Amino acid sequence: MTDALDSPASRRRALAAIAGLAAAAVLPGAAHAANAQVDEEFGDRGPKGKGTAPGKGRSAIQQELERYANAKPVNVAWISAGGAHTVVVRRDGLALAWGNNDAGQLGDGTRSSSARPVLVAGGANYSQVAAGGSFTIAVKRDGSVWVWGQQGVDRDGSAKGSDVRQLRLGATGSAVAAGGQHALVLASDGDVWGWGGNQFGQVGDGSTQTRMEPVQVATGFAAVAAGARHSVAVRRDGALLAWGDNSFGQLGASGAEYAAAPTLVARDFAQAAAGRNHSLAIRSDGTLWAFGDNRAGQLGDGTNLRRTAPVQVGADNDWTAVAAGNAFSLGLRGNRLYAWGSNEDGALGIGSSAASNTPVPVTGEFERIAAGANHAVALKRDGTVWVWGASEQGQAGAQRSNVPRAM
Repeated sequence: MTDALDSPASRRRALAAIAGLAAAAVLPGAAHAANAQVDEEFGDRGPKGKGTAPGKGRSAIQQELERYANAKPVNVAWISAGGAHTVVVRRDGLALAWGNNDAGQLGDGTRSSSARPVLVAGGANYSQVAAGGSFTIAVKRDGSVWVWGQQGVDRDGSAKGSDVRQLRLGATGSAVAAGGQHALVLASDGDVWGWGGNQFGQVGDGSTQTRMEPVQVATGFAAVAAGARHSVAVRRDGALLAWGDNSFGQLGASGAEYAAAPTLVARDFAQAAAGRNHSLAIRSDGTLWAFGDNRAGQLGDGTNLRRTAPVQVGADNDWTAVAAGNAFSLGLRGNRLYAWGSNEDGALGIGSSAASNTPVPVTGEFERIAAGANHAVALKRDGTVWVWGASEQGQAGAQRSNVPRAM
C-alpha cells in the first residue's frame, strides 16, 4: 500500500480501493457523522416524459426512481465519506450517493460514477450508512444490515457489486463502520461483528484470515470506527480498544506490528475515529487525544512526530465529535468545526493550501462531520450538506472547493 506522503499520482490510484477513511465513531442515537440520477436539477418536479405505465417493463430501480423523483440531498440526517464517494441519509429514510462508482459503491444498480446525487436502491428505510474504500454498508430502520460495492472479497458470487443486498448477520444492527476493505457492525446488544479483508487482523476475531461472512468480535461495546487497516472502538465501560495494523502506532501501542483482537489502549473514553494510519478519541471529560502517523500533522499536537501512545491535542475540553481521513482530521467543539493535517486538494476547508499540525477553525456551524480519503462532508442543523476537498471522482460534487460548499 502506498504511503500517505508518496507522489500525488500514486496516492490517487490507491485511494479508492484501500484509503484511510470513514469518519467519526458511530454512536447510536448521537447527534452530530445511464446513472440512476434523480431530476437533473434536483428540483421537486416529477419524472420528465410519459414513458411506460408504472410497473410495466421497468426494473425495480427504475420504478423506485419514478416514485422518488423529487429526491435531493435536503433534510439530511446522516452523512458518511469513503475513499472517493459520499453517502447520505435523509430524514425520511432515503439514501443518496455520489462520487466514484466503479465497484458499485453508490448502490444505484450501475457502475457509472456521478458528481450528482443518485438514489440508493432499497426504499425510504435507511437510518445510517458508512462509506468504505469501494463499498458501502447501511442499517435500515428495522435493524437489518445492507451492503453494496466491493470490499476486496467476493461475499456473494451470484450478486453484482452494484446490488444492494442484505447481510445475514443473526443480530439486529445498531451502528456500522466501514474501513478500506473491512466492515464492522455494532449490534443493538453491544456485540461487535466484523468481516472482509483481515491481513492485519483488522476484523478483530483473533485471526488474519479473510472473513467472507460476519464473525463475532467482542461484546459490551458502545461505538465502533474503522480505518484503512485498523479498527477502534469504545466499550460501554469507557475502555478504548484498537486492533489491526499498527505500523504507525495507530493502535496506541509500540512494539507489535499488528493486533488481531481488541487490545486495550486507555480508559474513560466516549468516542473515537480511525483514519488511514492514525486514530482520534474523545475522553469523557471532553478532551481530545490522538495517536499514530503524524507526518502531515494529522494528530494535531503541534508536532510531526509519530505517537505510539495517546497524546492530548491542545487543552480544550469541549470536543464533541471527531473524524479522520487519509492524513487529515476534523473535530467539532459544539457546532464549531476545526481541521488539521494534510491540506492536499483543500481537504481542511480553510480556503488555502496550507497544512497545519494544530486545529484551525473552518467557517460555518455544523452538527455532523465525515472525513473521506481526501475530501470532507459536514451537515448543518437545517439538514443541508456541505462538501470540500478532492473531487476528481465527483465525491465532493461537480466542482472542487477548498472551503465548505453546499451540495
